[in-house]
Amino acid sequence: MKNLIIYILLLLPFVTIGQRGESGQRGQKIHAAKIGMITERLNLTPEQAPQFWAVYNEYENKRIELKKNIRRTMDEASSLTSTDEKIVAAQKQVLVLRRKETDLEEEYMSKILKTITPRQFSELKRTEANFNKMLLERLNEKENN
Repeated sequence: MKNLIIYILLLLPFVTIGQRGESGQRGQKIHAAKIGMITERLNLTPEQAPQFWAVYNEYENKRIELKKNIRRTMDEASSLTSTDEKIVAAQKQVLVLRRKETDLEEEYMSKILKTITPRQFSELKRTEANFNKMLLERLNEKENN
């Protein structure tokens, strides 16, 4: 527990609470929960934490921006007033944006691996997937209740 507090204090200056794409207090709580889960599971050393969070937050901000562009482009493609040509163009643009997302992930994988070990990176990916799954399950539970 003491280590967790140290890590959180070390990463606070590097964490951007309420990132773009998330709104209000709910988004902040989700973001804080994700940070807590990642911090706990990765067992970052005090030396690793500031470097890791600086790179990870930069990656997350860029990834969120790409996801917003993908959603916006898909929304444009599904508009009832769109012509067939606009729909096809939008779908092609979505493919381009998804390639950029893959390129971004590859770029930041190498940057992140300069701050943490490959084993920690593997745990990061597993933790992100588990967090997203847990979040979706909770959202589905709220919808069903």
